[in-house]
Amino acid sequence: MKSQRSVETEKHEITTPVLDLKAIGPLFEGSNTATATWEFSLEDLFPKLEETIKIEKAQVKSIQIQTREGMDFPKIGKMVIEMTSKYTDMTKIGLLDDNIQPNKKYTFQVADEQEDLQTAISDERITFIGDFDMLEDEYYEDVIFDLIVTLEIETKN
Repeated sequence: MKSQRSVETEKHEITTPVLDLKAIGPLFEGSNTATATWEFSLEDLFPKLEETIKIEKAQVKSIQIQTREGMDFPKIGKMVIEMTSKYTDMTKIGLLDDNIQPNKKYTFQVADEQEDLQTAISDERITFIGDFDMLEDEYYEDVIFDLIVTLEIETKN
């Protein structure tokens, strides 16, 4: 019988800075897309880890958006958030099943299945994509949401 060597991992909770999830106008009724890119270095995320940083596992714990205060805003229905990176496919990470109102904060329902997140973290550049339903005929301005994503990342010691 082979003996199994246990791998020690350490859990870290990492929160993105406030990202601009932006859809460039003009926007029209139906599906529209907003994007935000988060660039970082593993050394900045894990300053206490001295050796090569190995990401063992990663998952999204929470996703929040907030409409910008004082911005005019079209009527918007539900939103799906996905993410991708250089070496990962697009993966759905959250759903907001509410109509989005101005000057309010929303928390997404996080997807149970999340694939390739440890690869995306290792890529050090993640793009978040928000697909939302616009309920008005047209809107000529850009629409910007404040996006904050919290991740739980396990590193190998």
